[in-house]
Amino acid sequence: MAVTAADLLAYVNPDQYAGGSGDPTDKFVESCVARATALVAKYIGTHEVPAPIVDGAVLEVGSELYNRRKAPNGVAQFGSGDGAPTVFTARDPLIRAYPILDQFVPTGVA
Repeated sequence: MAVTAADLLAYVNPDQYAGGSGDPTDKFVESCVARATALVAKYIGTHEVPAPIVDGAVLEVGSELYNRRKAPNGVAQFGSGDGAPTVFTARDPLIRAYPILDQFVPTGVA
């Protein structure tokens, strides 16, 4: 199964998208999926990785790319009002995919 824009929207905002709101044909969402797919494929290279693992990695990378637009200068704030946590977003969108993929993609020196 390849990850779709609808899959990414459901992953990044399940409460809003569960009722069918949100637009899975939004060009930005499609762009996030395309870029995430390309980044994961490049990292994997010729190694064999099970499709469900690849899809999970694409969702993680896609969510990083999607949430960047809500994080000017790499700083995001979630929730509302006082006490909402401030989160610094990763500069490398693959940061959450590495632990998933590294079980199948050898890294480092042998």
